[in-house]
Amino acid sequence: MDISQYMGMFLEESREHLQTLNNCLLDLENDPGSLSVLDEIFRSAHTIKGMSATMGFTTIAELTHEMENVLDLLRKGTLQANDDITDILFKCVDTLEQLVENVASNADNPIDIKPLISKLVAIAKGEFFAASKTQMAQPVMNRSDEESNLIEAIKLDETEINVVKAAKKQGIECYEVHVTLRTGCLLKSARAYMVMNALEELGEVIKSIPAVEELEKENFDHTFQVLILTGVDSEKIENTVLSISEVENATVVSSVTPDNKQRSLQNSISQSESLEINKIDKKTAGDKPDKPTINEHASVADKKLKSGQSVRVDIDKLDSLLNLVGELVINKTRLEQIGLTHRLAELVETIEQMDRVTTDLQAVVMKVRMVPVGQVFNRFPRMVRDLSRELNKEVNLIIQGEETELDRTVIDEIGDPLVHLLRNSIDHGVEQPAERQAKGKNPVGEIRLIARHEGNNVIIMVEDDGKGINADIIKQKALEKGLITQAEADKMEPAEAVRLVFLPGFSTADVVTDVSGRGVGMDAVKTKIESLGGMVDVETRINEGSKFKIRLPLTLAIIQALLVKVCEEIYAIPLGAIDSTINITPEDIKTIQNQEVILLRGQIIPIVRLANVLNVPNTCTHNQDELFVVIVHMGEHRAGIIVDTLIGQQEIVIKSMGKLLAGIKVIAGATILGNGQVALILDVGALKQ
Repeated sequence: MDISQYMGMFLEESREHLQTLNNCLLDLENDPGSLSVLDEIFRSAHTIKGMSATMGFTTIAELTHEMENVLDLLRKGTLQANDDITDILFKCVDTLEQLVENVASNADNPIDIKPLISKLVAIAKGEFFAASKTQMAQPVMNRSDEESNLIEAIKLDETEINVVKAAKKQGIECYEVHVTLRTGCLLKSARAYMVMNALEELGEVIKSIPAVEELEKENFDHTFQVLILTGVDSEKIENTVLSISEVENATVVSSVTPDNKQRSLQNSISQSESLEINKIDKKTAGDKPDKPTINEHASVADKKLKSGQSVRVDIDKLDSLLNLVGELVINKTRLEQIGLTHRLAELVETIEQMDRVTTDLQAVVMKVRMVPVGQVFNRFPRMVRDLSRELNKEVNLIIQGEETELDRTVIDEIGDPLVHLLRNSIDHGVEQPAERQAKGKNPVGEIRLIARHEGNNVIIMVEDDGKGINADIIKQKALEKGLITQAEADKMEPAEAVRLVFLPGFSTADVVTDVSGRGVGMDAVKTKIESLGGMVDVETRINEGSKFKIRLPLTLAIIQALLVKVCEEIYAIPLGAIDSTINITPEDIKTIQNQEVILLRGQIIPIVRLANVLNVPNTCTHNQDELFVVIVHMGEHRAGIIVDTLIGQQEIVIKSMGKLLAGIKVIAGATILGNGQVALILDVGALKQ
């Protein structure tokens, strides 16, 4: 079998399970006795082991196998999780991540897992505790193997009981099917699905334990139960289930046994004998029954399987789909232009219908590309834990709004900026516990990572309750590094001084460490966010904390823009960066310190002549008595862009400029207009003079 075709799936699922391991180990630190968390950790480790063994990655399989031995002892209560054990399990997860990434990059970088294997073996034997002078913990709970293997009786609600009772009156039997998959079964959810489908061919599946959603997620060991209504005998059911690959055992039991042993279902029926039983006719009957027939009762399992279906799609395919939708939008605009130019009335209705269809199609494609920011956020609790320990600080990370969705292309890029901001908050913001107590604060610092929608943007904030940013210290450091002059420092407002942290080369750290001090972190944050069409700003209060606020567009592909004209050239300004448009006269323009400005509602606004910035040849004649100004914002700053003509608002598809023209300041990309002409898209942030 050629396993290379499964490589993408292996890498993606391995990364998902490794993230689950990280999250669950953090939960285990807070609640060492949680059996549900331990079960989740065991399932993820077991899945990684099975997948890696199948793919031939023996090192990964060996390490996860030894992890399983320890985790099994924790689940049974023989051991109790403590800091020593969780630290080693965290190291195992880190090593597994390195091994998986080596596979992804096809790197020849062997990793020695023997030290970790030795520690895991020692923990399993109890020797690790003797060496660390830690006594063996008492079992969390007494759970014998026999008890662990007991199958929970299936309990039904009133509606399900009535359906079963009505079926029995027609001579249709109800069976409990106990299915056991082979140990080491790699695709448990697929086998469970096959069992469900096979049983559906024989009758009606009423219920399963665990629920179908859990079966799909492989949130079970190797045993599950199904309750089925059928007219076939138990032997036929058993043979059908056993014929499915990797099913080790199948036991079929009548829900009401002949020897009158009261199982859970019979107890439920006995307790509800006073309920009215509506007659249910067979499907072959001529008259329509008053109540639905058994087959008309939608199977609970069938409903859940249908609602839970999803498909993994390669991001390149989504990019291609979005590109095609973009071309459709361009051609739709072209058709509108043709209709207006030639006044073809018969095109109007078709164009309107096409406009609705393309708008709906665009919305669907955008939604498909949207993913929750939680995919990025969920990597940070582990990072905060490790860094706070390294710095001997106590920090509690609170995440809010992780369900907020962003375009996949944006999601892929915001991870590094957020890492810088969080590390900055832990290192520079949150004080040492003793210092916090001296200030009357909780010794445990708090960092909040918040995401929310705001119009056509997503706001992401990193807040801390630390010492804040001292504007005077920032100015002094900037002076020492030659980033500003004394004259600039003297007239600088505190809020403006604080923003100096985003300058290249700026750092308040006196010593370069692994955490900070090189002066590239905050500059990198600003550069990356602005490259995504977003903005970043900071608010701070001494001894109360700081808040870094990132504003990002929902998508980078199709946006609303204002088309403007400079001489014969047309440019697009993203609508999200525009505050307003105004008309002025040349007399309204004043000069302050060699900078042209205008006064707008009591605020001095610097202006930029777009023709000068872009070196557009002055070959056109236009009315100099009236000037059009587009007021744009860049964070807290505003500026006015002087253009010759305002064309109007239009939906545009952003096209890359290509490698040869990449990195050109002022230009963020290009778009194709309805008349086929190419218009350049302006980067508002680069227009500052």
